[in-house]
Amino acid sequence: MTAAFPVAPRLRPLLLFAGLALAIIATEHVVTTRAVFYQHPALPAAVVFDLLVVVPALFYWLVVRHYGLSFSTVGAMVGACLALAFWLLPASRQQPLRALAFLPALLEGAALLAAAARARRLWRAYRAARQELSWGPSLGRAVEQVLGLPGVVLVAEINMLRYAVLGWWAPVEAHPAHAAFSGHRESGFVALMATVGFLTLIETAAAHLVLGHWHPVAANWLTLASLYTVLLLVAHTHAVRLCPLLLGPQALVVRVGFAWQVAVPRAAVVATAIREAPASAPDTLNAAKVLLASPNVLLTFAAPVVVAGPYGTRRIVRRLALYLDQPQALLVALAGGAGA
Repeated sequence: MTAAFPVAPRLRPLLLFAGLALAIIATEHVVTTRAVFYQHPALPAAVVFDLLVVVPALFYWLVVRHYGLSFSTVGAMVGACLALAFWLLPASRQQPLRALAFLPALLEGAALLAAAARARRLWRAYRAARQELSWGPSLGRAVEQVLGLPGVVLVAEINMLRYAVLGWWAPVEAHPAHAAFSGHRESGFVALMATVGFLTLIETAAAHLVLGHWHPVAANWLTLASLYTVLLLVAHTHAVRLCPLLLGPQALVVRVGFAWQVAVPRAAVVATAIREAPASAPDTLNAAKVLLASPNVLLTFAAPVVVAGPYGTRRIVRRLALYLDQPQALLVALAGGAGA
């Protein structure tokens, strides 16, 4: 995984915080559902301390400091932890929280003020990006510029839900002036994704029944994670189907589902037909892997380009291997023999 995403260290603090926070929340859930919780008056205060002090402190130390975020994000995290504390603690053991009942309104007001202060910058960044990209990538670029990595993750999640829910009816995202080249029809990609999703649902149901006998809470978390995986598979399938490679008069726009996106000047790319994946190299990216297919086209750029990956990741490459349903059509079009 590290070899595929050389900028993965950028995500390590965020992933570490997520892991530690989930571990703390899971521990508190186990504690608050045991009979011993009602026998020790100090336990509710300890749970509140872990959620309202330890988790926000980890967020500040691992995320805010590392990514240079505004300190107001810590307030938003405290508000989320406060809501979580009300949810975890039984009504008869919420005495430590009653003195803090006014905080959600204050935190919400502070969050709204912070959002309003950045709304103008976000709108300007979106309008500038909209001149080059469609609304989805434009919004992603604007949010990344204004909010940084957390904004990129948020936009990625919103796009995932948009494709998963609305992708069934959405039209193909292509401009009339561009020639579109799909990569899902001839490879059987949709059928493969449907099979993987169906098998995941069956295994999830079986695992839930088996694990539920010993640990119902763990079974519920496993089921939730599996359903999220199926949702991601559905979204990725629709993204591949709705976002073909586009060749315009001036630029070539490569989109491979949620995984990889790049736009390069048409004159700065050469395409050749291939029968197998190119040898692994730091400047070579095989984007056909996420289509579960072998590449049949190799794009060679005049200079290294930055390929945008999922959740803000980046790859700097000189060669990009793809799978297309009609590879020869792209070769002819790039050579000037077909419309674009």
